[in-house]
Amino acid sequence: MDQKSNEMEMAMVHLAKPEINDQTEEYKVYKRRYIMASFFAFSTICSSMMFSTCNPIASVLSAIYEIPTFIISLAANGFLLMHPLLTFVQTFIVNQTDISVSLKIGCALTLLGALIRTATVITERFYTVILGSLVAGMGRPFIINIQANVAKEWFKPEDKTTVMIAFSFIITCSSVFGVIIPGQIFKGYKYETDPDDGKLLTGQLMVIELEIFSAILIPAILFFRPSPPTPPGPINKSRDEFTYLQSLKMTAKNKNFILLFVCYSLLMGGFHALAVVISYLFNPFGFTPSQTSFIQSSPIVCGFVSSVMYSILIRKYHLNHKKIVLFNLIPVLASLGLSYFALMTESLPLVLLCYSVLGFFVIPCIPLQLELACKVLHPINQTIAVGFLLAGVHIWSFVFGEILSLITHDQNKTQAFYGCLLLFLSFLAAAICFSRVKLPKEEEEEENTQVNQSTQEGI
Repeated sequence: MDQKSNEMEMAMVHLAKPEINDQTEEYKVYKRRYIMASFFAFSTICSSMMFSTCNPIASVLSAIYEIPTFIISLAANGFLLMHPLLTFVQTFIVNQTDISVSLKIGCALTLLGALIRTATVITERFYTVILGSLVAGMGRPFIINIQANVAKEWFKPEDKTTVMIAFSFIITCSSVFGVIIPGQIFKGYKYETDPDDGKLLTGQLMVIELEIFSAILIPAILFFRPSPPTPPGPINKSRDEFTYLQSLKMTAKNKNFILLFVCYSLLMGGFHALAVVISYLFNPFGFTPSQTSFIQSSPIVCGFVSSVMYSILIRKYHLNHKKIVLFNLIPVLASLGLSYFALMTESLPLVLLCYSVLGFFVIPCIPLQLELACKVLHPINQTIAVGFLLAGVHIWSFVFGEILSLITHDQNKTQAFYGCLLLFLSFLAAAICFSRVKLPKEEEEEENTQVNQSTQEGI
């Protein structure tokens, strides 16, 4: 019922507005589209590195600063929490201005957060790292929420899915760079033998990352261009057709979008939460920080392979997005269900296999679900669809990450079991929610079937 009233409201707004004929516009592909996509991609990498810096060395930092592990996790979880708090502001700004304004704000906040983190060199206190992460987290929605807009406003319609898969892979997997750098800096370090060197290494890590971010984000702030005046295909005109409040109201009434919101939050929120507590799960089984970093990078490598493979298959055979996601969730659940038993064997190859399968099948689901969300919300501005889904991910990542941190804080095998079980249940609930999502074409077919059945009964 809510869905029908939602559609009627959209129709009334369309009647009240002058008709816009997209076909009369001059469509043009710009050579600089790859430069703009590169600015977005590298800005995303910097933001993701801010999130993952402390994750592989969380247990070591807990010993160095003599604070509980869940306080260390606040650097990552607090970063995630900022996304939903700033999403409404970000979507409003994009609705009123342009995606370039959003990206530049996000880059500036990320740089400021990285600068604040370097104060740990002077203070030798971890709270400066947490504060810097919070500031950088405020900039994250201004960067990653515009991915669908960049894909649609700079690339041809037939290239949009491929570009979205590439962007989603980068957003999800770019945290691997934030995992590798601390793993290398702390390689061979042991708190028991070198307690005084830990804070020095932490300060060096923050300074190195600030230098990397400055080299990437300052050019993005200076040279990222506004949306092209003549895009390469039809763009969403909802900024002209709907007010911001109308868009929010119709979004809240869309049942299928709510199901996708819950599914995406549980699925990707669980994936992010796993990254936060992975060292707590692995430590009881004797895995070193360098081994943990290696295992944590395996889903990224496998996700890259599968993303390339799926983008080729979808482009060539026009595969059904919903069926792909449903199929992929089966091996995802299987790998999670077996992960604890692999840890019990303390076998690096078996654990590596489980997490490689997880990354191979879960990462391609990300862009496909984002595209489905844009479809079920059409013609509402896709920044709202993407922004709300990512906000849900960050809310669940924060809540679930803190729950898992509290459960696994003693880092023993029993707590690791409960942590793995909760992760499996989160992914299972996501699969159930997604199976109930109905796309616009499916709803139309179902209504036609019901009409035919009622007609036959009447006859």
